[in-house]
Amino acid sequence: MECPKCGKELEEGKLLCEFCGEEIKIVPDFDIELENQLRESLSSMMDDITQGEADHGQDTKIFLLNSDAGEYEQNVYDESDEDIKDNLIDYYEEDSVKSKTVMKIIALVCSPIIISLIIFFIIFRINDVNENSFEYQYQKAVEYAQDNDYSKAVIYMERAVALDPDNGEASFLLAKYLEKNDQQLGAVAILQELLNNNPDYEKQDEVYDMILSIKKSREEYSDMNRILKKCNISRIISKYNKYAALEPVFNKKGGTYDEVISITLSGNTQGIMYYTLDGTNPTTNSMVYETPILLESGEYTIRAMFVNMYGVCSDVVSENYKINLTMPKEPVINLDSGVYNEPKMIQIYHDNNTKIYYTMDGSVPDKTSIRYSSGIEMPYGISNFSFVAINEDGLASEVVNRTYHLEIEANFSTEVALQVLMNNLWAAGKISDLEGHVANKLGQNQYKVQTLVNIDGFLYYIVHEEYVDTTGNKHNTNNIFAINSQNGDLYRAYKIDEGKYNIKAFS
Repeated sequence: MECPKCGKELEEGKLLCEFCGEEIKIVPDFDIELENQLRESLSSMMDDITQGEADHGQDTKIFLLNSDAGEYEQNVYDESDEDIKDNLIDYYEEDSVKSKTVMKIIALVCSPIIISLIIFFIIFRINDVNENSFEYQYQKAVEYAQDNDYSKAVIYMERAVALDPDNGEASFLLAKYLEKNDQQLGAVAILQELLNNNPDYEKQDEVYDMILSIKKSREEYSDMNRILKKCNISRIISKYNKYAALEPVFNKKGGTYDEVISITLSGNTQGIMYYTLDGTNPTTNSMVYETPILLESGEYTIRAMFVNMYGVCSDVVSENYKINLTMPKEPVINLDSGVYNEPKMIQIYHDNNTKIYYTMDGSVPDKTSIRYSSGIEMPYGISNFSFVAINEDGLASEVVNRTYHLEIEANFSTEVALQVLMNNLWAAGKISDLEGHVANKLGQNQYKVQTLVNIDGFLYYIVHEEYVDTTGNKHNTNNIFAINSQNGDLYRAYKIDEGKYNIKAFS
């Protein structure tokens, strides 16, 4: 080995020239052809890299050796930078020993590094393409789902949805995979978002079906009701109808009416209807709707709420009604209240478009009370009548009250007259004792003076017979008797009209 400065022959391994003191740098020997091949290989690799990056529209990343620092530096070039190869070639064409040394080191060190970088780059690019490929992520999710690996299926389908949020099928499958992976809440969230953001998705009925099935399994009935209220798919509404609590339906819309109307309320399924008439919102402590609500003259506000069998309450709905009707005139009574000592017929005068109803027990008469058709016999003793006129629209007049006291002075009082009747019936074998018991029956007969009647100038007590059974129920036997109030004679009586009787001797 010679000293590069003085040319003296040196021993192998010497680092300093013992003659001139020059530092000896030891580098491997490389031939020129190897150097040229390295240069061509680098040039070819630069072409491939820059061309590949141009095809993908990305920057070219080149790692160059900083020979002075002994480190790699990264320089970024775009596809238009044609000087990369020239710069490298010019760099290697220096004739100095330093240039040759660097080239040899590059040949040994950079070649495997560049190859590794190229391989890494290719793998990175493939992974990058897959990461940003909806089709790849979607297909991988489906494959894992087919293998029942829903955990991984969820991961890949979430990536697919992130890449294409508007793809309804991907969102729907993601919800299915979440449910299969015991992530019901996540599945519901995806499905509800799909309904809100993708109203044109063709499988909306399946989306509703899946949401409601999950809610049903979790007994979240209020949520089911909220979802069903927004659903317009008849199959779904019909299938889950009993879980809904829809607003009550009125048979008549609010407004002004010139007639008495009857309001009915209906719900969408089995449940209980609550309502108010005072303008307040109904609660489960309010009136329970069971029969139609009759609206007569005046203004009304009906508020109603439906509660289904799962305890879910509907929204409160209300309707306002105004009934403009003229109240019928009250009936006119021919007799005023007072004391009477002879029989009188009570007559009622009224308009032809009204009907008269009355009671005798002090209660307010209505359509279920006794209907007046002709004159009424004034009852014996004290009686209290209440009369009302009701027109064709069902509107009632003011109630008219009358109190009558019918009593006479006679040789035979009502008590004595009844005792005469009981004695004769016992003697004739019609009753088994004077208490009115009847043979072969557990009950007994009762007798009551109903009224007075004037026949041929004589006043007769009219007595009706009733059979009272062991339960206290009364049964009319249709037996009527007449007893002369002056001499106590007993007769059988037959009613031919109000206040008119025929009599026949008792035998």
